[in-house]
Amino acid sequence: FAWPLPFGIHLIVAVVLGMLAGAIWGGIAGLLKARTGAHEVIVTIMLNYVGFYLISFLLHTPGALQAPGSSNPKSPAMLETAIFPKLLGPSYNLHLGFVFAIIATVFVWYLINRSSLGFKFRAVGANPNAVLVAVISVKNVYLYAMLISGALAGLAGALFLNSPSQATNGLSPGFDAARLGFDGLTVALLGRSRPLGVFLAGLLFAALRAG
Repeated sequence: FAWPLPFGIHLIVAVVLGMLAGAIWGGIAGLLKARTGAHEVIVTIMLNYVGFYLISFLLHTPGALQAPGSSNPKSPAMLETAIFPKLLGPSYNLHLGFVFAIIATVFVWYLINRSSLGFKFRAVGANPNAVLVAVISVKNVYLYAMLISGALAGLAGALFLNSPSQATNGLSPGFDAARLGFDGLTVALLGRSRPLGVFLAGLLFAALRAG
């Protein structure tokens, strides 16, 4: 809502910055995991509340994220150029973000199954002690994994906040980030931590939410 940009470019910038912010946020957990051994699930759950109250504070602060002339904790409406266009017309909420989700699924599948970094992810996930013999930096793998995971979470946030059904209300602390995080854990477990499985499990949960 704050940076007017041309259509197309604006949406890409919004998504990229969302992914960058997510990578930084996830990188905090990755760095703590690498340096201190702090459990990434506990740290990220705690960070949910830090993020929630930080955004809530900014939405209550005039001159920060709060809409001008409003005493309610919400941001101005997203600019039209930053909103994902709907794919099936105004009668349906399905928007271009769904294509981004498919691209992300393909990217993660390739990363995990076809790249050397993905091999390191799988090796450290299976046995972090054994890979020390193979001269793999476990600490770096933890950090890279959380950076990429954070970027994917940032993409999900961008898809959520820049959607046609959400943008008119602006950014609101009313949505439960912690609940969405737990949904993510459930979807990952149901999808057996495999890209295609997670994608299908995500569709199932989306159908349950929409229904």
